[in-house]
Amino acid sequence: MKTNKVIFDGFDALEIITPLAKMVLVYGCGPRIAYFGTEEANFFYWDKDAVKNKDWRLRGGHRVWLTRPMADESVDAYMADNGSCDLKIEGNIITATSPPNDIFSISRGMRIEVLSDNVFKVVNFVKNEGTLIYSGGVWSPTCLDPKGKKVIIPLGEDTTWDIVKIVIPRKFSGGTVLLNDPQITMSEEAMTIIPKGIMSKRCVKAPQGKISAIWEEKSLSFTKYSAYIPNGNYPLDGCNVAVFVGLDNWMLELETFGIEQPIIPGQTVFNEEKWELTKI
Repeated sequence: MKTNKVIFDGFDALEIITPLAKMVLVYGCGPRIAYFGTEEANFFYWDKDAVKNKDWRLRGGHRVWLTRPMADESVDAYMADNGSCDLKIEGNIITATSPPNDIFSISRGMRIEVLSDNVFKVVNFVKNEGTLIYSGGVWSPTCLDPKGKKVIIPLGEDTTWDIVKIVIPRKFSGGTVLLNDPQITMSEEAMTIIPKGIMSKRCVKAPQGKISAIWEEKSLSFTKYSAYIPNGNYPLDGCNVAVFVGLDNWMLELETFGIEQPIIPGQTVFNEEKWELTKI
């Protein structure tokens, strides 16, 4: 592994390079992981000016959001993360932490550990820097360029009693999601999404904790894995994984959720993911 401080699209950033993968962590704002793939191909969608909600900017890449009990997207999720982050490099572990929000006193960040040439641990975290209790969970959305991608979410678990739960937020962001969505097919083992430009969202109770994107043109796959906690207090009636397809294929999002819980002053809560980039 080698690291280089660079300017990425006008922001201070850190390149993390192994023989098989390249990651770019933007710490001049966010933090965001703006690039993940090979030297030649970025799996991620990135546009620093994309989508605005007051001071907040989507930008793309991978970010840290918060879920709130009894809400899909609350105003807390859109806390602006435009400030420069604190960056620490300790061996093969890199941590970027935002300053606390002025209103909610919540800071957020990512701790990245290179496990092998193609496997990374990405620990998404939020910390209550205030004096009052907060509640919620760590939401970890990753924006991909949908062109040529196929998403697979393994369903169910290997037990003698198995329930598959899929939650569909039908109306949100000013649009309506189709129940009979032609982008989505089901098998006995998995749900497959091939983006065709129809706005869609599916939230899943996925005990295997995996969500993968296949990029056949580049012979690459990207898998996020976040361990499922049985009986954990997950959002949307128990969903730990989600996928979103943007209208007209402007963006594809792979999401995992941490459990929702009280966050007392000074406490940090986590959603740990393992990322794997594989040649197929």
